[in-house]
This record gives sequence, C-alpha cells and structure tokens, in this order.
Amino acid sequence: MKNKIISALMAAVFLLSCTPLDSSSVSAEGKQPKLIALTFDDGPNTTTTNDVLDILEEYNAKASFFLIGDNINEESASSVKRAHDMGMEIDNHSKTHSNMSKMQAEEVKAEITYVDEKVKEITGEYPKFFRPPFIDVSQSLYDAVDLPFICGIDCQDYMPNVTAQERVDYILNGAKDGVIVLLHDAAGNQATVDALKIAMPELVEQGYEFVTLTELFERQGETPKHNILYSNVGKYPNGYKEIQELSSDSTDRIVLDAALLNSLGNSYAIEMDYSSSSGYPPVIALQKWSGTPQIWHTVQPFYFNGDKALFVAEDVVTALEQLKIGYSDLDGIAVTAYSGEVELSNVKLLTKAETADVIKGDVNADGSFNIADVVLLQNWLLAVPNTKLNNWKAADLCKDDRLDVFDLVLMKRLLFV
Repeated sequence: MKNKIISALMAAVFLLSCTPLDSSSVSAEGKQPKLIALTFDDGPNTTTTNDVLDILEEYNAKASFFLIGDNINEESASSVKRAHDMGMEIDNHSKTHSNMSKMQAEEVKAEITYVDEKVKEITGEYPKFFRPPFIDVSQSLYDAVDLPFICGIDCQDYMPNVTAQERVDYILNGAKDGVIVLLHDAAGNQATVDALKIAMPELVEQGYEFVTLTELFERQGETPKHNILYSNVGKYPNGYKEIQELSSDSTDRIVLDAALLNSLGNSYAIEMDYSSSSGYPPVIALQKWSGTPQIWHTVQPFYFNGDKALFVAEDVVTALEQLKIGYSDLDGIAVTAYSGEVELSNVKLLTKAETADVIKGDVNADGSFNIADVVLLQNWLLAVPNTKLNNWKAADLCKDDRLDVFDLVLMKRLLFV
C-alpha cells in the first residue's frame, strides 16, 4: 500500500511537470498575498458583534476579538462561541476597561485572569494577546501581564462624529502587508459595521488576506515578544545596501536630510538598532510648523522586533501624499520617540541594490534557502491549495523555464548534500 501511495504522488508530480511554465503568468500567480489582521475591541454583545461576524463570514475572513470581561454574560457568550467556532481568535481587553498603567500588580492580574477564565470557559482556550485599555502602557503593566501587547492603526471608530466613510479611509490608507487594524464592535457601533461593508471588498480587490493575530505572526515568521506594543508585523525586506551612517543628537533623535531622501525617491530605507522604555518603536516624524495647517505626523517603521527597526521610503511617500505636501514643504523630518524614551544606535541610510542576487532555491524569497523552500516547492508541484511561489526562478535549477520534479530533486541535493 505504501508503494502505491508513493507511486501515485510521483505520477501526480510528473503530470504537473508536463506543461511548460509561462514566466509571466507564474510571476503573477506566485505573488504572495498581503496579510491584514482585523481586530475588534469592547465586545461581546448580541448585536454589533454578530453584525461584524456576518460580514466576516461573507468574506470567509478571520479576525481577533478583544473582550471586556464585564460585557461577558450568558447572552453575549453565544456571540463569543459563534466567533470561536468560525475560527476567530478571542483575546483579552481587561475586565473593567480601566486605565491600568498605574494599577498595582495584583489588580492588573485580577483583571486579566477574570477575562482569561471566562474565555476558557466558553471556548476551551485561553487568550493569546492583550490590548491595554486606552493603549495605556507602563513598565509595571508589561511586567504584570504575561501576554504580548497589541495596538494597531487607529481608525477612530470609537468617536461617534467619525463617519463610516472616514473610517473606511483610515482602514484603506493604513492597509499594508502585516498591519493590525484597531476597530470596535461595541454595542450600537453601526458606523463601523457600515465601514466594513465598504472596506472589505476593496481590501479583497487589493489582494489582502484576513488572518488572526496568531496566524499573522506565524506566517510573517515572527515570535511575539514582551515589552513591545505591536501595530504591525512585517517581514524584514531584503535587497538594500548601506550608503551612509547617520548619527543621533543628544536626545537620541536622528535629523534626516529631506532633500537627500527626495532625491532617492522610493529606493531608500532607514535601519537602526533601538531600545524603548514604552514598548513603542521609534517613528519618523514629519513636521511642518510654518504656515497653516501645522503638521506633526508620525510614520511607523515597516519592520520592528524590539531590537531592530526599519523604515521604507514608500511609507514616508504615502504619508506625504495623504498630507498633500512634499519633502520641500517640511520644516523638519526626524527619527524620534513616539512615547517615552528611545535609544538609537547603528543607524544607517540604505538604498535598494540595482540588481538583487537570486538565492538558489529561495522560492519564498525570505533571503535564505532552507527546508521551508523545499516543502513549498513540493506542495506547489502537488497542487496543494493556497501554495504560492514568491520567486519561481530561484527553483528553476535546471534552467529550462519550467518547474518539475527534477528541480525538486536538485533542490534537495543542494540542501542536504
């Protein structure tokens, strides 16, 4: 029986390899989906929570719900159970939704434990993430809560005067691969329900896949750490080279040359090591204090992990376009702390290499060749659903513009011999 199964699998591989691979179509097909994590605070309830779940169900989308313990009762528990059964993640937003940064450790732990146990009772699982009420954090709070802290892009949907369309704009303007979106399913928050009806199809059209926080971290190759407040989980980009070291001033602020950045277009990145007292990564502050309106706008790093952060030009350019200004309009642009204190070191200005070397076998384009690439190609050849190659040319070891079992054999030999 075992030999028959192996034979069948090999026959399937050879069958798939009979058709030459068209490089243009595979390049499009091989493009990895962009991941986005929708998260919802202040439930559960039997009204808005279910309205949100209806929309998520329509798009076969996954999301994460941060519950307030005092909102969990016999009726609302049914919404929590429904969300969990749909594959949603259920997380912790404290019992009373109070400012917790100055609470005693025992009070904090009581708030967290209450929600943990309620969620376990309903779903059979404990929450994996925590969002502090009002995004109010402190070192004592980090020390007291043994869960990763989640923030997200602020869509201001907790403010009744923010329209559904404005909420849509916040979502779409902030969307990028790995971003976490902070929304609210509080009872009666109909404008957010209306915003989702508009934003969801647009995000699908743009190639986004909706995932839970756990899946976001796993698929981006990151392990959530403590003492970090996550608003996005990006993959570290490759293909850059250093062109200049940057030095900080006495306040650990890096003043940037707007004219130089403008001349580099979308090709630059800024990389640094950092440590933060607040858990917030450093930000790039766009400042305009002459004329009106005055502007102080922050750009989050494309990637950060508590030790290293990297900003990319595209995010800065997008922010300038949204503000309807250019580099020449700025009175200042600097890398600085968003909140609390930040220490910066090894700050470098990078630019994209003109020709990035293709690493043999690196079909997932993560900058290295390992067993994950072999498994990915094998699954692609076996037509496993949702398997996509990010860089098919890296697997074409036979150099015949097609992928087949012979390339797989050479990949295995390259890795294991």
